[in-house]
Amino acid sequence: MKRDLSKDLIEGLKDSTNVEFVDNLNYTTFVLVDQTLKDLSAKSSFIQPSKAYFTPVNEIYLRAMTSQSEFTYFLGIANTEIELNSLDKKHHFKNFWKRFVRAWKSSRKKKKKKKNQDVQPVVNVTKDKYTIDDLKIDFIYYLSNLISTSSIIYDYEDHISIVGKEDFGTNVKINIYITMYDEKNGIFKMYNGRKNRYYEINLNERFKNLNNKVETCENFVNVIKIYNSLYSKVYNKVPNQILIESLVFNCPDVLFEHDVYQTFLNVSNYIRMIDVDALRSICDNSKSIFKEKLIIDAGAQVEFSKLIRILDNYKI
Repeated sequence: MKRDLSKDLIEGLKDSTNVEFVDNLNYTTFVLVDQTLKDLSAKSSFIQPSKAYFTPVNEIYLRAMTSQSEFTYFLGIANTEIELNSLDKKHHFKNFWKRFVRAWKSSRKKKKKKKNQDVQPVVNVTKDKYTIDDLKIDFIYYLSNLISTSSIIYDYEDHISIVGKEDFGTNVKINIYITMYDEKNGIFKMYNGRKNRYYEINLNERFKNLNNKVETCENFVNVIKIYNSLYSKVYNKVPNQILIESLVFNCPDVLFEHDVYQTFLNVSNYIRMIDVDALRSICDNSKSIFKEKLIIDAGAQVEFSKLIRILDNYKI
C-alpha cells in the first residue's frame, strides 16, 4: 500500500537544515585549514598558501545537508616537485611502508587526539624526497596544534577526518582529502598509494552547472535536499551527490516554476518516466550518468534504483 507524501512533510524536509550553522562551520574549517597551511609554509619551502585550493565537494557545496551528512573537502596543493616525488619508484616501497607503520600504530592506540609526540613533522628533518604522504603527516601535525585536546584526528590512507564537539559542534565529522592540483586546468589529482598513480577529478563543469541551475531554478537546491533526506531516512546514508545532482539537473527549468511541493512532484514524475540513458552527468554533459566515473567507481548505480523505489512507495 502506497503512503501519502504530504505537503507538510516535504516543506518540513526543506526547512530541516540549520543553514547558519553550516555556513559558520564552513567558515571555521576554512580558517583552520588556512592557518595550518600558513604554519606549515613557515617551516617548509614546498608549501605556499597561495598555491593551495580548498573547496567543499559533497552536499555542503549546495547546503543540501541532512542529519547524516559529513563535511567533505578537497585540499589541492599545486607543487610539481611533490607530485613527481610521490611517483618515484625508488620511494614507492618506502612510502608504502610508512603508511603501513602509521596504520599499525594507529590501530593499537586508544581513540584519542594525535598529540605532537605522536605525529612529528617531516619538514626540515628527513633527507628523503618530500612526498604527498609527508605533506599529509605535516598537515596533521600543524593542524593538531590548532584544535582542542578533546578533538580527534583520524588518519586514513586517502584522507583525514576530524571530530570534536568543542571545536566543531555536535554530530559533526570533517573529511579532508589532500591532493595535488593542476592549476592550469583546475583539476584535483588524487594519489593512490597502492597503485602509485594519480586519479584526476575535474569538478569545474559540475560547479558551473550547479551555479547556473541555482540561479535559474529557485527550488533546485530544495529538491536535492529533499531527496537526500528521504534517502538517508530509509538507508541511513546520504546518496552519491553526483548522481542526485545529475538527476535533478537534467529536469527542464519549467518543472521548477511552482512551490516546493509541486516542484518536487514534477521532478519526481519526470525522473521516473525518462529514459535513464538520456540523463547526462552534471560533471560532463557528454556522458550519461551511468558512464560517469564518479558514479560508477562509488558503486552508486544501485542508488538510482533505490531512490526510484522510495518514490514508488509514495503516492506521487
